[in-house]
Amino acid sequence: MQKKVVDWLYNLQSRWGILKEEERSLYEYAYRLLLSRILIYSIIIALGIITGNWLEMFSFLLPFVILRQYVGGIHLKRSVSCICVSGFLIFICGKYLAINLELGITFCIVWLIAIAVIFLLSPVDTGHKRLDEKERKVYGKSARKLLIIEFVLAFCFGETGILIVAKGIAVAHIILASGLILGKSQNFFGNKLGVTNL
Repeated sequence: MQKKVVDWLYNLQSRWGILKEEERSLYEYAYRLLLSRILIYSIIIALGIITGNWLEMFSFLLPFVILRQYVGGIHLKRSVSCICVSGFLIFICGKYLAINLELGITFCIVWLIAIAVIFLLSPVDTGHKRLDEKERKVYGKSARKLLIIEFVLAFCFGETGILIVAKGIAVAHIILASGLILGKSQNFFGNKLGVTNL
């Protein structure tokens, strides 16, 4: 279904003279990405309404999405897998935030470790889209700036008693750090085995 929609969008813009054939693969990728995001956000909205945890889900999702585009991390081969895993993570994190809003010592230590991992490892590229040295510097610098901004925001929200946002940001950082470690492992073992898309 996604392929049909992507082909239709490309062909429509091609007929209008907006796109050329040599741009096809780039725009097909962009359309697939757009459709995947629309689908995942629709699933999140539906899950949030059904469970009543939409605020918790979005307090995790917003900082996650903003930072994820710069830090990289693990990439799944199929968009369906990505949508399923993303939806599951957002659902579980939303439920967790709905149940437990305390920022205990252990949680804060894990969060600080996650921040260090993100700061040191980002960006992690993928087997099918390698970053050159210039891109690495740009993405890394942007990731670190955003990480600091999100940390400061989480601290401010925590101090003012808006714990749902503070902990949502912290949980997003923990999940992102885990994704970076998995992405590094994926790249390492993929390169050792001659596999680029695990």
